[in-house]
Amino acid sequence: MEAIFEKLRKNGYRITLQRQHIIATLTKTPQSVSEIATDLVKKDYSTDIVTVYRTLECFASLGIVSKTLVGGTIMKYELIGGSGHHHHVMCDACGRVEDIPLDEKSLLERVSKQTDFRITSHALEFFGLCVRCQ
Repeated sequence: MEAIFEKLRKNGYRITLQRQHIIATLTKTPQSVSEIATDLVKKDYSTDIVTVYRTLECFASLGIVSKTLVGGTIMKYELIGGSGHHHHVMCDACGRVEDIPLDEKSLLERVSKQTDFRITSHALEFFGLCVRCQ
């Protein structure tokens, strides 16, 4: 977490309690703005949803969090960690999101070869029912 604080300081941002609480909440799983705001309210941290949204957008612009559009409708945020680019599997029933390890190098090479595109980025999502919802 200290590396995140250092990045904020280096870019002229203060380490407020609200920012600390949002970062702590993001250490769990990818979450939406409303999920984060709800979690903060449950812990008695007074942070309004607009502050959460603005803070997350600030973190995204600094490369502290990544954004993933889940199901084409809900933006989820997660801390950028050492795992780098990765993919998710999402539960259609409860909305649970988990990281999924995937060796994508051969897939990207095949797509590039078949289409004559130089692939610069991609998004790959898997949907289904988690163990609890099956």
